[in-house]
Amino acid sequence: MSDSYFPTTHSTLSSEALLSYVQERYDIGDIIQCKFLNQGLNDTYLLQTIEDRYILRVYRAGWRTLSDILYELDMLLHLHRKDVPVSYPLTLRDGNIISTLNALEGTRQAILFTYAPGTPEPRPRDEAYSAAYGQAVAEVHNALEDFSSPHARFHLDLDHLLDAPLQIVLPSLTERPDDQTYLLRLTDTLKERLNDLPLSALERGACHGDFHGGNAHITEDRQVTFFDFDCCGPGWRAYDIAVFRWSIELSKGGETLWESYLEGYTRNRAIHELDMEAIPLFVAIRHIWLLGLHVHLGADFGSGWLNKQYFDRNMSFLKKWVDEHIIDHKE
Repeated sequence: MSDSYFPTTHSTLSSEALLSYVQERYDIGDIIQCKFLNQGLNDTYLLQTIEDRYILRVYRAGWRTLSDILYELDMLLHLHRKDVPVSYPLTLRDGNIISTLNALEGTRQAILFTYAPGTPEPRPRDEAYSAAYGQAVAEVHNALEDFSSPHARFHLDLDHLLDAPLQIVLPSLTERPDDQTYLLRLTDTLKERLNDLPLSALERGACHGDFHGGNAHITEDRQVTFFDFDCCGPGWRAYDIAVFRWSIELSKGGETLWESYLEGYTRNRAIHELDMEAIPLFVAIRHIWLLGLHVHLGADFGSGWLNKQYFDRNMSFLKKWVDEHIIDHKE
């Protein structure tokens, strides 16, 4: 038997070992339980002490650079200092925020976060929640107006959101040449429409990048606390807003949820006319980004579900949105 391990792309770290690891390094009291919650872009564990709950995030190896992570943490701490409700990182006993774990597949970073009060809402459920969510998103945007970080971070630009995902998706569509052609033409159209606005006139700033109606807990008195800033970065605020619109359409939530979201958002912050015009374009871009993400993750999480039914469903969604909301693109 070889002394070396077989090459690994993604491993699941032991909950028991992580319990001991966190107990030794954080001053949070006695930990009673560490439970593996989910495997997503990163792995999430729930830690329970006698008095409180915490979230441990373990990043996938190679998913984010150290600079990317430090930018994300700077954003969360900035929002926390401004009393914006977010799940924020806690400090280790040695004064650092990031731990480094040597997993089979390579170096992985681990960070302990406060637990967001309330209950999760994977998708917008009603008008009241949509309005509260929109109001909270505007609060985040307001608080980030003076945010800066010395750490480099990828930008939520057209290369990141559209060009790179498209190049990841196209090889998966070799048996669907019509869809390949459609995506290539649609990409050109989306860029043309954005440049016609013009793109340079859209509001830019620090963005969460994944405000889809989830990534938050809400209390009975409708206090929204955000978490999971893994997709954050400098970008267009219209994109940040469009992600919620995309989520409503994807879950068939109805126009009233979108109207409620906008009503809630504009209580705290105005949306410029050009940014509103860009939102339908960014909804299509968001869906192409998601297709690229799913195909990319197939290497770690399996690709069996990226089948004919998957592409039928998602291309149908995209074409329907384009036909109904992005005029003159029926080729």
